[in-house]
Amino acid sequence: MALKNKIRRYMHKMRITALATAIAGVSVLGGMMPKDSSKQAKTLKTEQTLKDSAVKASLPQVKNPVLEIAYHTDTLEKASSTLLMYLNGTITRYYLENNNSYRMQMPYFAHEEWHHHNDESGYRKKYYLSPLEYYKLCMHDEISANMAALLTARYEYLAAPNKAERQKIIAFYKNTYLKFYFEAVEAGKVKPASGKKKDIEAERKFIANGTRDMWMQKYSNHYSPMTYRMLQRYVDRLGLVEDSKKNYQHLLKHMYTIGGVNFAQYFDEDIYPKDDKVRLAEQLRTVKSLRSGGLEFMNNVNNSYSLMQEVGIGNTVEAYQHLLISSQLKYMLRHKTTEELAQNPQLINLSFIKIMNDVHRDKSFSKAVLNYPLVAADRFNLKASKADYDGVLRKMYTFKGVDMLALIKDFEHTALPVRSRFDNFVYDNFQPFYMSPMALAYLDKAAKAGAGETIRFPFKLSRTKPEEKAEEQDEPQRKKARSGPLQYLRIPNLREPLLTAATKEDYLQVMECMRDFASYPQVLKECNTPAQEKYLQQHKESRDSLLLLRPKGTKSSSER
Repeated sequence: MALKNKIRRYMHKMRITALATAIAGVSVLGGMMPKDSSKQAKTLKTEQTLKDSAVKASLPQVKNPVLEIAYHTDTLEKASSTLLMYLNGTITRYYLENNNSYRMQMPYFAHEEWHHHNDESGYRKKYYLSPLEYYKLCMHDEISANMAALLTARYEYLAAPNKAERQKIIAFYKNTYLKFYFEAVEAGKVKPASGKKKDIEAERKFIANGTRDMWMQKYSNHYSPMTYRMLQRYVDRLGLVEDSKKNYQHLLKHMYTIGGVNFAQYFDEDIYPKDDKVRLAEQLRTVKSLRSGGLEFMNNVNNSYSLMQEVGIGNTVEAYQHLLISSQLKYMLRHKTTEELAQNPQLINLSFIKIMNDVHRDKSFSKAVLNYPLVAADRFNLKASKADYDGVLRKMYTFKGVDMLALIKDFEHTALPVRSRFDNFVYDNFQPFYMSPMALAYLDKAAKAGAGETIRFPFKLSRTKPEEKAEEQDEPQRKKARSGPLQYLRIPNLREPLLTAATKEDYLQVMECMRDFASYPQVLKECNTPAQEKYLQQHKESRDSLLLLRPKGTKSSSER
């Protein structure tokens, strides 16, 4: 019993000691804390709120989810491939009586508005780009504009009130150039309404590569003549300049940042034009001694380039060099008249000698000639036995009606900086045949083969060359523009990060914009003027709104 009491007294003493220690600890800690702990907590909360606000402010935000654009309407005398056009800050809608292919469609307006966006980058005048880079950017301008149209049609699909209406939209666009996308939507390969990251990424990659491939296959040949004229104007302003990957990538990002998404990052490969003139211009800018002529030199080469078709393959390297040299000679003598050229052979001789001295010292000339994918093209005449090589050279050196070849003293067409034994090999073994691109690829491989290597040709060579059909180009034939004020249309503002940062309210505004256009009277979207006038007579009180005219004194969302 005595032992139990001792244990009880000991435990009681330990509890008191522990309690005292705890109280002392609280006292010590209390001395270390600020007197007003609630004030510090409030300060910390305020600081966190400021940090959160700063982070939120740094994120992309949508300012105007809907953009109001202005456009003119112009009548056509006959149909063309152009429904709308952007030029110098103005969008024009073409109108052809009783032709419903010209009816109003929002994606086409979005297409032209995106040309406006791209034009504002200044890529046509403010950046140094090689001929190939500039030509490609002109193509990317069109591809990205088609992408903006597709994303607008996508919003149209998302705004449809039910499954039946969405199916109607799919059926409509399956008969347009956006077929590839809406077929994929119908098949479930693309899910525009999905919020899953995997589906979103898959859709963006599909849109980027699908739009690029569609345009290259369907439209690149049609736009080729117009795009080449743009290249000529560019070279005329800035010359045959070096390439600039930095400028090219910067402009590519500007063009393809649509709705806040840089679609260029999803490309599995870049585009490459097939036009020989473009590839030739790109090659010319690498030859330092011949680059000063710019546009005139480029045009001289292009004008004589068809003569390469009359050259046997055994002479292609020599002929290509003379093509460049004769073009430079014409550029140097461009200010001389026919009489001055004919009476001053010494001037022609001195100019020719200067050019030959320049190209002999210019390593870039040799590099360009040896790397000659153009003169190995499959369109050249390989029946060298019938080729009049001397006659071809005479044509190359004829300028303003003067045969300069006859005036050049001791002219030797073989006295050139670059010679190739490979031409002799081809001439001896393959010259009677037409060579397909596959054959040319193997010939190129043979040219690069080392000593003792054997290259086998796993195909037969054809003796005939397929015919090439020239595509007809149509241009809008306009007459005097229809009178009347500017008209306005609200479209999704793809300049803003709608695809990455839109709030619920932003999204609802876009959907409202799409539904407003869907409810716009169909008769006014089409091209039947008498029917339109009759409809407007019946709705005089709302004529301006039906004509999409903005009330006086109000500003567009883009002007606010």
